[in-house]
Amino acid sequence: FYLGTDEANRYRLSIQNWQPELLATAHAGAVKDIVFPQNCSDLFVTCSTGGDVRVWNAKKRLELLRICVPNLECDTIAVANYGAEIVSGWSDGRVRSFYPESGKLKFVINDAHVDGVTALAEVSRKTSSNSWTLITGGRDGRIRGWRITSSHQPMIFSIKEHRAAITALRVSNDATKVISASADGSCLCFCLETQVRKLALFESNVFTQISWHPDESQLLTTGSNYKISYYDAYDASTIRVIDGSFTDEMTALDVEPIDGAWFLTGSADKTIKLWSYDDGIAVAQGLGHAKRVNSLKIAPDRSTAVSVGNEGGIYVWALDQDLCPLPHK
Repeated sequence: FYLGTDEANRYRLSIQNWQPELLATAHAGAVKDIVFPQNCSDLFVTCSTGGDVRVWNAKKRLELLRICVPNLECDTIAVANYGAEIVSGWSDGRVRSFYPESGKLKFVINDAHVDGVTALAEVSRKTSSNSWTLITGGRDGRIRGWRITSSHQPMIFSIKEHRAAITALRVSNDATKVISASADGSCLCFCLETQVRKLALFESNVFTQISWHPDESQLLTTGSNYKISYYDAYDASTIRVIDGSFTDEMTALDVEPIDGAWFLTGSADKTIKLWSYDDGIAVAQGLGHAKRVNSLKIAPDRSTAVSVGNEGGIYVWALDQDLCPLPHK
């Protein structure tokens, strides 16, 4: 017969020798974030309030690696430096980087933010330099940049223009701008070289996610007002506002990364929705989560998507190619 434990492990127990066989594992706490390595659909990484980061085989649905930091919560993760590091933001205000093969600690940025690190973004490198730049956001409303090398991680800038937690960070394709979403009802875009604000939008809303359209002509946001909003990336003027949910806040967003023809959203109403970008119409809905959806990501090969939620679930969704056609080459 089969057994489940409060640590979210499933076992098969033989009544002949009473020896348990481990069948599957999962997070015991709420899963906060999920990320795919660049150009790799076979693996993904998740983090949870239980203080663990896990690497999964996307095809076999098996846990490959578990990294535990006791008595802390991991709020955000990124796979950086061409897949050589798993970077994570924690409730104690530290950034921790781990080797993806062994799970051993690579470096720690102490006191990166007060009260916790809530968002991460990597700036793509323009040269073959051994150093790279990490952008972090925190519950203190600050956005900070760090130069990451093999020996040290100095802070290169700090911006304090938000009054509440940073909920999302996105870097432009040319690595010259970063845009932030915050719980204070604002989204701000900064030049990474000068740290001068280039764009600002303000709403009576708790922004939960923001994303560029792939051609970076528009911005897409979700928030506590149940809406999905389109903005012009040049002057922040509103283009379109559509109802993402009729009952609860919108919490997760990911745009198809090649031509932006469609996007996915998740909500506190437990649903995943597939939308036509140009039409602004939901063409499919996924049901499965028992609690709030916290994050979702489209796989690089665009054949599947993965969502995570407060119930500790990790859901892998097959994307219908009739509804989600691959971009024309």
